[in-house]
Amino acid sequence: MGVVALVVGVGTFVGGLLAAPIDFAVAPPPTAALLLAADGRQLAVLEPPEKREEVKAADIPQVMRNAIISAEDERFLKHNGVDPLATLRAVFRDLTGGNTQGGSTLTQQYVKNAYVGNERSALRKVREAALAVRLEQRLSKQEIITDYLNALYLGNGLYGVQAASKYYFGVPISQLDLNEGTGGRDPNLALARASMLAGIAPAPSYWNPVKDFATARLRQKYTLNRMVVGGFATATQATAAFRHNVRPLRKSPPAVKNDAPEFVDYVTNKIKQDPSYDEDRFFRGGITVKTTLDLDLQTAFAQALREVLPDPTDPQAALIAIDYTNGDIKAMATLRRTPDLLEPNGQVYRKGVGGYEQRVGFNLATAAKRASGSTIKTFTLATALAAGHSLSETRYGPPTQTIRCKCVNGKDYTYGNAGDGEAGRFSLRSALAKSVNTIYLPLANEVGREKVGLLAEKAGLAPRGVLEGPCKKIGKSTSCPPARFLSFGIGGGVEVTPLGEAVGYSTFANAGVHVSPRSFTEVRAGATGTNPGQVITKVPIAGRARIVSPAVATDVVSALTDVVERGTATATVKLPFPVFGKTGTTNGSTDAWFVGCIPGQKICVASWMGYEYSTCTGLTNAKKEPLKVNGPCGGMKDLHGVKQVFGGTLPALAFTRAQQIYAQITADRAARAAGLDPGPTPSPTPTKRFIRTTATPTKTVAPSATPAVKPTASPKPSPTPAPTSAPPVILPPPPSQTSSPGPGP
Repeated sequence: MGVVALVVGVGTFVGGLLAAPIDFAVAPPPTAALLLAADGRQLAVLEPPEKREEVKAADIPQVMRNAIISAEDERFLKHNGVDPLATLRAVFRDLTGGNTQGGSTLTQQYVKNAYVGNERSALRKVREAALAVRLEQRLSKQEIITDYLNALYLGNGLYGVQAASKYYFGVPISQLDLNEGTGGRDPNLALARASMLAGIAPAPSYWNPVKDFATARLRQKYTLNRMVVGGFATATQATAAFRHNVRPLRKSPPAVKNDAPEFVDYVTNKIKQDPSYDEDRFFRGGITVKTTLDLDLQTAFAQALREVLPDPTDPQAALIAIDYTNGDIKAMATLRRTPDLLEPNGQVYRKGVGGYEQRVGFNLATAAKRASGSTIKTFTLATALAAGHSLSETRYGPPTQTIRCKCVNGKDYTYGNAGDGEAGRFSLRSALAKSVNTIYLPLANEVGREKVGLLAEKAGLAPRGVLEGPCKKIGKSTSCPPARFLSFGIGGGVEVTPLGEAVGYSTFANAGVHVSPRSFTEVRAGATGTNPGQVITKVPIAGRARIVSPAVATDVVSALTDVVERGTATATVKLPFPVFGKTGTTNGSTDAWFVGCIPGQKICVASWMGYEYSTCTGLTNAKKEPLKVNGPCGGMKDLHGVKQVFGGTLPALAFTRAQQIYAQITADRAARAAGLDPGPTPSPTPTKRFIRTTATPTKTVAPSATPAVKPTASPKPSPTPAPTSAPPVILPPPPSQTSSPGPGP
């Protein structure tokens, strides 16, 4: 009775499938998503992660059709979509848990990819078979095999024989016989390439020619043999084809360039972090994303860095701007330079990098954690003001000072002021302007390093945990805290990113209110969606929280104004509008900062410079020669007329130069809008015209026991896996779909 019920049930199910209507409207292929700048100008085009390219039937050579038939379904031209014996064999293997390979016709495989999915069950096979029959009633054999070859997954993120042929062989599918070396045509070469593609089709992840060419060659040989058996090739032709070593070239089209690759990657990753992210909808609908970027400011940032640090051996650098009223990232530019070198751990050779590598690059603006230097003093001042201290409060700051605790290699900890080692009586305001270490380190200990660290975290300067570990009293006590805490008040032990610096200082510029950074404001459906132009996502201002009182923020801004007008940034920051900010430099000038805020533009800008490695100890180049300072590692000295790089020199210069370029760009744009000729674009001005090399600004250096810091390498993306099948839908032959993870703004 059970068998009869099963037969009746299956018969009814199949009958329903054969009678049900099928919608043959063609689903649109994935298209590019569009990123717009804040003013609506196009910023970048995001291509789908899968490479898909459909071609017409006339462009697919017969040898490719013959190869896929031989490899996957030798009776394709004779059956009506189903091979009864093969189907029964597959059902039996599914029920018994056996190997399912070899149970489907080519038409059934296409139906499975397009409509049914990969569920392992007898009913799935039955449904697949019924729909295959329907499809063969609707389409010709040539139409089916064309659609199949256009949707076929062939490994490495490749969909369709056109994309695969270009990637593996460097030629379009219509030119499989083209020998690029000689320019001639070779039918045996076409046979070799077609048999390679067809051979890997059943299991492209396992038979991936990029990962395991030897195994792919075995599959190619199998396909050639089946082509001989099927009469599609002679033994002589198959032998000649196999002698062609069609090793994959892995030719990918170059990524579409844009003026802000770091920012584009940052936005893309933020979108993907949203749990509601749907990659298929994102690309198939041609989504449009409005970002926060100011294209003109971005251009100015990139040009300024190239002007200030023009040489390949110059330090790395980053500039990033935040709108302090809403957290919008307005510009983000970096100079990514790493040397060819052998690292201390086993002397392993590592290839250098000469610039940001789009889609896999390490973003110095958002990910490079480096010592803050004296930029932490602003947060020490804010903590002191909140505790009742005032800007006019005076203290004596000696040239050097010693903490008697036997904490540094059994010795007392001695630190001092940079520059000329000035000493004297300073107010908290003037001590910040001159960045006096011997006043601000004791002040941090007095008001509580824990409180300073907590304020820095809440403001967004540093991530949570900046004061990890025990925080013991220092002074007369012989109990030692972690070494990095000894110089915490002047930057020791505080690792920050340029983004964190810009966000942290934005809190003071915004009257004490912190706002989280934001990179895009809305996402709209594309022209091909069901509701063209409709807003899908609105990104609100986030993380708004009061960190300090308006009175404290006002006093901090007032003190930071002195840094620019009469302090460590005075020599370089010369602009025709108000600016306030802070310089910062670490021991030996391994890291140098200038964080400047411009009320007229409502932005705070972080400018950082430093080599890949903070120390050269133990590092050698490819020739095993010790590395020297002023190259890939160590402190920054004797650069472009600057004897020693402090935050008030080259970092402040990059900030200033960016504003000069931005003013010129906006003036030219305004002139064009008014119908005037802005004149020729000025050529880059030599850096030395803007640096005053006759007097080095007095700058404090944060004595730091912090070990050398190097950015963590960006993880390499994993190869794109074979796609999961699309959910069961009744649609005409669309391309295979993939599902992917998701994330948000």
